Formats: sequence, structure tokens, C-alpha cells
Amino acid sequence: MSTALVNARVLTPEGFKADRAVLVKDGRVEDLVPASDPRLKAAERHDLAGRTLLPGFIDCQVNGGGGALFNATPSVDGIRTIALAHRRFGTTGLLPTVISDSPEVMRAAVAAVDAALATVPGVLGIHIEGPYLAPARKGVHAEATLRRPEAAESAWLAGALKRGKCLVTLAPEQVPPGFIRALASSGVIVAIGHTDGDYLSMRRALADGARGFTHLYNAMSPLKSREPGAVGAALEDPASWCGIIVDGHHVHPASLRVALTAKPRGKLFLVTDAMPTVGAADPSFLLNGEAIVERD
Repeated sequence: MSTALVNARVLTPEGFKADRAVLVKDGRVEDLVPASDPRLKAAERHDLAGRTLLPGFIDCQVNGGGGALFNATPSVDGIRTIALAHRRFGTTGLLPTVISDSPEVMRAAVAAVDAALATVPGVLGIHIEGPYLAPARKGVHAEATLRRPEAAESAWLAGALKRGKCLVTLAPEQVPPGFIRALASSGVIVAIGHTDGDYLSMRRALADGARGFTHLYNAMSPLKSREPGAVGAALEDPASWCGIIVDGHHVHPASLRVALTAKPRGKLFLVTDAMPTVGAADPSFLLNGEAIVERD
């Protein structure tokens, strides 16, 4: 028997509709129908009492949740803890994100995601953020972990996952010529981030196959009158995707409006860049040996 989700504000491609119902069968959305559809009579009705119903969120940058930091617990159990914590808040698909660390930790993270893809609902792949980042734009990444890639690393990244998506954030000026092209041609999604490179280096990276920018505005060379930088390249390019952290702190509302105006509709997407405090009772955690406490 199908289940009918009724009496809700349903998000559709045309906006929110109050006269729609969602039919679900065997755990999958079967159809979006008018409230008058005769199939609703034969379905088990679930009344949402006027609440809002929309598709689950997909988050491409999740460092932790439920008290777990992926870098500290690069395991299937760690991933499961993170995914369950975010699911409570509507995120039904995510990329566990490992930030710059030792080669051993980063390889363990990849192996854990590869295993979790078969057993943990909602895991879509991995986001490898670093370690090929600019020290001048390192953000929270430990400078001691940042480095340039060794000769064989593009081949390792290309075959890192047997299934799922592999997203790699790097600074174009920190990798050798041909590195981005090699990754992109192998199916790795390359994003530009934590970069101090100039506009022309961003254009070359995009021409080589980079497809987007990680947390637009943050940890990248800014837009200036004579040097557009990474921000200018991101806003100008109609094809690239830009993740952005919209929490009222990382990006000023006016900067957000500029990005929404500059980018084609759909090319700007929300990320949380979330840490272990999501869904956790403890507001503190350790990052690179330093105690971090969530406030406000």
C-alpha cells in the first residue's frame, strides 16, 4: 500500500503548494499529485498538519556531527555517527569531509567512506579538502600538514573510491601543471579553495577541468579593482558551481546578494562546513590538538 503525505506546504519546482500530496511506496517518492487525486483514497494517509515538506538536503561539506570529527574518527562508525546526527536536521545525503592531515589519516578516511557507501544511508562519497592548499589562506587547516602533491598522487586520488563521488578541494597554485586535468579526466570533481592564486591561475584551473569553488569568499583571494582574484573568477564564470556558508557570520548578507545576482540560478549551493557540535550535547571538541568551543 502507498502512503499519502497530505495537508502540507509542499515545495515544488514552481514554489510551495498547499494543494499537493506526496505518494510514497516502498520507501521511495512515487508521485506528487493534486489533493483531489483518486489514488489518495486507497493510500494510508499521513496528515502533516500544515507543516512544510521538502526534499532532503544534500551537504557537500560535512566535517563532523554527533560529537564525532571525521579526521579524528576516520571509520565507518564515525561516518555513521555523523550521518545520523545530520539526518535529524533534514540532511539525507552528504559528503564526509576530511581536511588536511597526515597521508595515513587521509587514506584511512577514503577507505572508511568506500566501506560506508555500502552500509551507511546518505553517504554519497567523500570530500577531500587539502592538503594541497595555500598556507596564506589555510584557515583552520594546520600549516604543517599542507604540501604539494607527489608524482603518483593524482593516480591514487583517481582510484581512491570504488563507488560514490570524490570531490577534491585544492589551490591551483599549489599543484603542478596537468594535475587538475589528470584528476578531472579520471572523474574526480575538482574544486578550487583555500587559494591565494590570481585570476589568471583560476581561469587556467577552470579550463583544465575544475568545476567549482569551495565556500565562496572564505579562504580565497578577494575581488579587487585590478586583480579579480579567485572570488572574481568564481562570480564571473557561469558554468562553475560555488558552495557557500550562509550562517550570517562567514559571509555578509550583501556579499551573498552579490553572489546570487552574479551566478546563474542553481549554481550557488549551501554547505554547512559542519563540525562535531551538530546534534551533540557537548559544545566543545578538539581540532588539531586545540580545544574549540561553540558559542552563539
